Amino acid sequence: MSPYRIFRMLLLRWHRRIGVVAALFVVVLVVTGIAINHSDDWGLDKKPLKQAWLLKHYGIPSPVLRSFPLNKPLNSGAWLSQLGDGLYLAETQIGSCDSPLLGVVVLPDTIAVLCAGRLQLFTPAGEKLDDISESLGLPRGAEALALDGEAVLLRTPAGVIAFDPRSFMFSAMSVEGVAWAAPALAPPIIQRSLLDQYRGSGLSWERLLLDLHSGRLFGSIGVYIMDLAAIALLLIALSGVWVWVSKPGRWKRPS
Repeated sequence: MSPYRIFRMLLLRWHRRIGVVAALFVVVLVVTGIAINHSDDWGLDKKPLKQAWLLKHYGIPSPVLRSFPLNKPLNSGAWLSQLGDGLYLAETQIGSCDSPLLGVVVLPDTIAVLCAGRLQLFTPAGEKLDDISESLGLPRGAEALALDGEAVLLRTPAGVIAFDPRSFMFSAMSVEGVAWAAPALAPPIIQRSLLDQYRGSGLSWERLLLDLHSGRLFGSIGVYIMDLAAIALLLIALSGVWVWVSKPGRWKRPS
């Protein structure tokens, strides 16, 4: 057998082997490519990822959920929670707080929310009324909230301070046996809803498909693997053309 025929048979054999290996990458590229092209039509650019293992892979941690039950003037079954920097009334975000949530109390027409260094006031529907920081008069070191009639009590290192939400006045108060608002576990349905919202924010299915298409989902190694797959496809194309062109008798004219 001539060296030419040996080389051609060897090339054909490796053409098939490389084709089998590259087939998997072709499927991934085709499926992800079509999905990316239609991501707007299918809503993939707005559909958040909720799978915990994928979010963990992207370095999105599971935040601490801190919740306070709201008392009966508003709704005996309602909760106010902090997840990340967001404040949520039941399952709806109503504001933000970049410091720990320390207490929540409810008056007939106001929800008072204490974060470290900030006292925020909301309507029962969740609309923000005011935001009082320490620079605007909030007693320093306020660490808990309670109710005394229609006054909001704040526990501070200097003692108990009463806040009147109508006059926006703070005054020292001597009181004992205060039932300070305490956090509790929100119902599982609220916990799941808030965690899904938090984990899915900023990371869409379109982003996942783009990273899978480019190999970046698996880090720098994935990028190099996709580069090798692209080279393999190029070799398949070149070897396939050469095998077809070099087939004996391909260019002979019929007699």
